[in-house]
Amino acid sequence: MKIFKLLVLVLTAVTAFTACEEDIITNYAFEDISAPQNLKANFVVTQDDSGLVTITPVGEGASTFTVYSGIEGDSAVTINAGESVNFTYTEGEYLVRIVATGATGLTSEYNQNLIISFTAPENLAFTTSVSGLKLTVTPEATNAAQFDVYFGLGDEEEPVTIMPGESAVYEYAEPGTYDIRVVARAASVETVELTKSILVAGAVDPIVMPVTFDNPDVNYEFVTFNGVTFEVVANPDQSGANTSDSNVGAIKNSGAQFEGGTFNLGTPVDFSGADKTITMKFWSDKPTSVLLKFEGGVNGERQNEISKAHGGTGWEELSFNFATEANTSYINQSDTGGQPFVPTGQYTAMTIFVDGPGTLAGTFYIDDIEQTGLAAPKLPVTYDQAAFDYTMGTFNGTSFEVVTNPDQSGANTRASKVGAITNSGRNWEGVAYNLSEPVDFSGENKTIQIKVWSNVSVPVLLKFEGGVNGERQNEISKAHTGSGWELLTFDFATEATKSFIDGSQGVGEPFVPTGQYNTLVLFVDGPGTTAGTFYIDDIQKNPAPRLPINFDNKAFYYAMGTFNGSSFEVVANPDQSGANTSASNVGALTNSGRNWEGGAYNLSQPVDFSGSNKTITMKVWSNVSVPVLLKFEGGVNGERQNEISKTHGGTGWETMTFNFATEAVKSYIDGSQGVGEPFVPTGQYGTLVLFIDGPGTTAGTFYLDDIVQQ
Repeated sequence: MKIFKLLVLVLTAVTAFTACEEDIITNYAFEDISAPQNLKANFVVTQDDSGLVTITPVGEGASTFTVYSGIEGDSAVTINAGESVNFTYTEGEYLVRIVATGATGLTSEYNQNLIISFTAPENLAFTTSVSGLKLTVTPEATNAAQFDVYFGLGDEEEPVTIMPGESAVYEYAEPGTYDIRVVARAASVETVELTKSILVAGAVDPIVMPVTFDNPDVNYEFVTFNGVTFEVVANPDQSGANTSDSNVGAIKNSGAQFEGGTFNLGTPVDFSGADKTITMKFWSDKPTSVLLKFEGGVNGERQNEISKAHGGTGWEELSFNFATEANTSYINQSDTGGQPFVPTGQYTAMTIFVDGPGTLAGTFYIDDIEQTGLAAPKLPVTYDQAAFDYTMGTFNGTSFEVVTNPDQSGANTRASKVGAITNSGRNWEGVAYNLSEPVDFSGENKTIQIKVWSNVSVPVLLKFEGGVNGERQNEISKAHTGSGWELLTFDFATEATKSFIDGSQGVGEPFVPTGQYNTLVLFVDGPGTTAGTFYIDDIQKNPAPRLPINFDNKAFYYAMGTFNGSSFEVVANPDQSGANTSASNVGALTNSGRNWEGGAYNLSQPVDFSGSNKTITMKVWSNVSVPVLLKFEGGVNGERQNEISKTHGGTGWETMTFNFATEAVKSYIDGSQGVGEPFVPTGQYGTLVLFIDGPGTTAGTFYLDDIVQQ
C-alpha cells in the first residue's frame, strides 16, 4: 500500500479567562509538569471501498492515546505512543476523538472530522494565498476524505496530505511560478485532481514608513557597514514599550567604531510640513546612544541627525524631534557638521548607529519606526511620554511649560516631568487640552484625579467642554490647602455642576455627565487674582484596584464586575464588630439566589505568587453559614486557574485565610483538565473572582473588606 506523507494542522486551544463561562484548554503548567502538547493524528484512508482507516496519533509528552472512532456502539481503543489503530467505517461523517495521556496523568484532547464516501470526489476546487515566499493552499470537494497537495517541486515530491477544512503550507527557497496540483481522495478507488500555476513573487516591496518588520511582502534590507549584521526576528522580549508578539529588526554590533546600517526608502521621508518627529522602539540591556541620520536628499538637502540616550532597560520608545533637536552631519574636514538644523526637504536614506563613536558590542532590537507630529495627550496625562505634545493652550495671561518635578514630596515623590502653570494675577486665567481621545463619562467611573502643587491655598476648578455629541459643559471646584503636592479628587458622578454659558443656562445646578468630552480646562484660583507658579501631574480616571483592597483609597475605582445575577456597591461598614470594627467603607456583594453568581476584579496590578507570599486574607461578613470561594484567573503567561473554598460561620465579620501554597486546587475548565487536583500557583494572575455560596442558591447581601496578600 502506498504510504502518503501526512501533514495535519495542529489544533490550538485558546484559554479564555472568564468568571462565568466554561473554558477550553489544551495544556497548562503545574510547575515544570505539563499535559501532552502539539497533538495531531495521521489518517490513512484505504482506497478500496473497504472503509478501512488507519489512525496514528502523535503528541509531545504523550505516553498513551485513547482513540474514540466516532462509530456508534464502538468502544474506545487505548494504544501506546508510536502505535496505530485500525477502524472500519461505513459511509458517513464521523467525529474522531483522541485523548492523550502523559506520564503524570495529565491529558489533552484532539478532535477531527472524518468523511467516508465510496463515491468518487466531485467539485474539486482550491484557493491559494501568497505571503512572501510562503504559499497556503486550501482545497474543498464533495465526498473527499483527504487531499494530497503537491507544490510543484519535481517528480520525486511527496505530497502534503490534509483533511477537509485544513490548509497545506509551504515556504519556497526562491520566487517563481509553480504548478500546484491537488488530488482529492475518498474511500473509493477513484480520485479527482486539479492543477493551477501560481506566482510566488517573494518579498519585493520597498521599505516605507512606518517600518514595522511585519509585512512579508516588504524587503527589509538594512545595508550594513563597518562590522554590523542584521536580520528580522520575532520580538524576544515582549515587555516595556513593545509588548506585541511581532517581528523586529536585530542589529548586531561587532564592537567597531561607527558601525551601522541604512534603510533605503521606497517613499522619501518628507520634512516639508509640521510632522518632523520620528519615533522608534529600541531595545538594549546596556545604556547606549542611538543616532538617527537622514541622507539622500531628493534635491540635495543637507544630511542631518539626532543622537538620543537609551537607558538600557529593555524596550524604550525614543523620540527624535527634527524640528528642534537636529544638527548637521559630518561630511568632510571642511564641513564637520554639528550645527543646529531644521530639515524642510525629502530624504531617501535613513541610517542608524548604535553607540556610533564607541565600541559597544552586542545585539540590539528596533521596531515601529514612524514619522509623526506629536499627538495631543489623552488620559492619563503624565508628562513623561515622548509621543505626546503636552503643551497646554493658555488664556487671559497664563503661561505653561513642562519641567522636572521641583519638589519630590507629598503626593508626588517621583523624579519625573510635570506641568508648570504660571498665573499672571488676572481673573479667569487658565489652561486647556484638546485631547486626542475623549474622556468618556458614559460608564460608572466618573472620577478624575489630579496631583496639584501649590504653596498657597487656592481653589482648583476642573471643567469639561467639547461634548462629542453636544453634551453640556460641567465642572467641579476643589480646595487646595497650599501644602505642596496634594492629590485632588473630582467625582463627576456626585459633585459636578453646570458651567456658565451665557447666564441663563442653569449655571451652578447639579449635573451628572454621561457623554464624551474632548476638552479639559483647568483654572487655578479662577475667580481670584493669585499670581505664581503651580504644578500639575498624573491627570487620570481612577484605575481598577490592586491588592491590598480596602475600599477606602480614593485613587481606585472599586466597582466589581458581577455575573449570573449578583450586584455590587461600596457602602459604609454596617456592622462595626467582630473582625472589622473600623468605621470605613466595605464592598457589598448581593446574591439574587442563583447558582454560581459572583463578582470579579480585573486588577491594575497582577497578584504575584512567584515568591513565598501565597496567602490571601479577606474579611467577610455574613449572617448565615456559607462557602466562600476565592479563585484566580487571567494568568499573565497562561498560568492555570486555581481556587480555594472556605466556610464562613455566619457570625458576622470573620477573617478568612486562603493559603494558596497548601490549599489550592485546579479550577473547573471543561471537566477533563484535572479539576479539583492539588495545585500550587507560581505565576501572576490579573483576575480575582469571588463566589459566595457558588454552588448553592443563598440570596442576600454579604460584605467584604481588607483583601490582603501575605
